[in-house]
Amino acid sequence: MKILPAIDIKDGKCVRLVRGDFSRSTTYNNSPIKQAEEFKNLGFDFLHIIDLDGASEGYRINIDIVDQIIQNFGLKVQLGGGIREINDIKKLLDKGVERVVLGTAIIENRDFLSSVLTNFNQKNLTFALDFRVVNKCPLISTRGWSHQTEINLFDFIKNFNLKNILATDINLDGILKGPNIEIYKKIIDLSPSSNIIGSGGISCIDDVNRLSKINISECIVGKAIYEKKIDLMDLSNVN
Repeated sequence: MKILPAIDIKDGKCVRLVRGDFSRSTTYNNSPIKQAEEFKNLGFDFLHIIDLDGASEGYRINIDIVDQIIQNFGLKVQLGGGIREINDIKKLLDKGVERVVLGTAIIENRDFLSSVLTNFNQKNLTFALDFRVVNKCPLISTRGWSHQTEINLFDFIKNFNLKNILATDINLDGILKGPNIEIYKKIIDLSPSSNIIGSGGISCIDDVNRLSKINISECIVGKAIYEKKIDLMDLSNVN
């Protein structure tokens, strides 16, 4: 299992939200750069970074911080938040971002998705399919989780052959109640050749092990780290 510690940046600080609600933000470190250094010192080499301000506004606001993390520590970075233009992807890959996370633009603009699949190697892309379960149906959300679509998560996955799928149950994100194992099992059945990245609700090492048992090979851990529910040394050993 590959563990990607999460750094969410809002107003230049390292924060966590509850269920994607920007009004329910807790600051855990005033310096995302120092937080990244702590992760590196513990042996982690791949970070999941989201520019929350960028996700909300539609363009990268905290990119200078990300640049410093890449340049200072040589860490691999999976970066998302407000990336909605082809040129944005090119610029970020040129800056050394390992994987660019795409969400809103691929859902709301199918021509954009087609262009992305044509012009880039999918190993450098992660497709964020964030969803809420509504009446037992997983529906995709966009624009920093502020816009709820009627697009069925499973239907979307069936229509496209995507390599790296980051599926986050928004209702579980930030509440430390465990990941949505049943949804992940269904995604794996629908797209067995994809790399499914677990995210949302991970609260303990047992949650990580449960994901590993269903053949999830990567997972993102955020609030459980910052709330000290999981010991970083235990996570680094899993890594």
